[in-house]
Amino acid sequence: MNLNSKIAGIICEYNPLHNGHLYHIQETKKHGADAIIAVMSDHFVQRGDVALLSKFDRAELAVRAGADLVLELPVIYSCAPAEIYASGAVRLLKNLNLITTLSFGSSVNNPEELIQLVKNSNLILDSHREELRKFLKSGKSYPASVAELCRIHNLEQAILLRDANNLLAVEYLQAMQKLHADWEIFTIPREQVDHDSKIPGTYFASASYLREKILQNHSNQINSYIPKFTQELLERRLQENQFASLEFLESAILYRLRIITESELLSLPDMTPPLAKRFLKYQNTNSLEEFLRSVKTKCFTMARIRRILIYAMLHLTRQEQAYFRENQPYARILAFNQKGSELLKILKKTSKIPLGTSLTKLSAQSPDAKRFAQIENRAAQIYGLAHKKITSAEQEFTYPIKELAI
Repeated sequence: MNLNSKIAGIICEYNPLHNGHLYHIQETKKHGADAIIAVMSDHFVQRGDVALLSKFDRAELAVRAGADLVLELPVIYSCAPAEIYASGAVRLLKNLNLITTLSFGSSVNNPEELIQLVKNSNLILDSHREELRKFLKSGKSYPASVAELCRIHNLEQAILLRDANNLLAVEYLQAMQKLHADWEIFTIPREQVDHDSKIPGTYFASASYLREKILQNHSNQINSYIPKFTQELLERRLQENQFASLEFLESAILYRLRIITESELLSLPDMTPPLAKRFLKYQNTNSLEEFLRSVKTKCFTMARIRRILIYAMLHLTRQEQAYFRENQPYARILAFNQKGSELLKILKKTSKIPLGTSLTKLSAQSPDAKRFAQIENRAAQIYGLAHKKITSAEQEFTYPIKELAI
């Protein structure tokens, strides 16, 4: 490995890692990547949920699937709307100063078409900023507002923005433009099944389908859709009751809802006064399902409501999220193999931010790093409560991260 090597970046959750993810990594290598650096979500994921398996387990699976180095996408970015999720991950990869290619999935297997979609949608946004603000003020999410604005103004490709894969792809490209990340783009088309599909294909199934089967105690029905190494680790964690679900946090979430104040609600990221009123109206409901069903409207998506619940649990403010969108104090290493070890030697020279495995040592880098690590520690504490069998958050500081022999 050297500075002239072709290094691909992959942004992922692997919740859990399945055959589609394995295919993506394999195709990225076939495309010529000498090594792969994966930026993988924290314990809390983009749809406003907890990850089924811990980030340490998922990072190990990523390396077994062919990634060489796995870095953490901190909770401020991982549990956030598509724009923040994408920009946080792209910024982290850009800070490494080593990536040459960004590889991602989309329903459009043509980078040029995606680039043109970004250009066309930007032209509409630049011309109709006030209209966009009205959509956002009404409570619509940013992606839904952009898609609706493009539809109204007859952008032929507007329908592509409603596809979850294309939406993230566009946000990756937007972030690359803003951060001047001049990388090659390599896209992988989805095979057989759509994002969030409840119907599996012959060899592939969506992560949503897999999680549903696992949480319904039907994990024996998914083995043909996940690699053998995922199956083996998953079976161990299920036997140990060391898997997580938002449902296991129900009592803690209901408690937080019942004591939260209007001013606290309005300080949360992605919260608006109309949505805060709905939270307060239903804050004394007796189940998480009832609360979510009551608060949801056409304007307020389920993912957005769940994310805000997690922000409330984390005591994360809009100001903190906004500040750290522009200021990443460090990059945390979750897993690596021998080639990843070689990458880390190069990154010591190229990276603009510190890298390390120890949250304690990383938090000592600067006052910003300390604040950042405190948020991650809170996320770990809450994630421990989200397990079938409640677990300590000590793993956040004691998990042995060392080179994996694959």
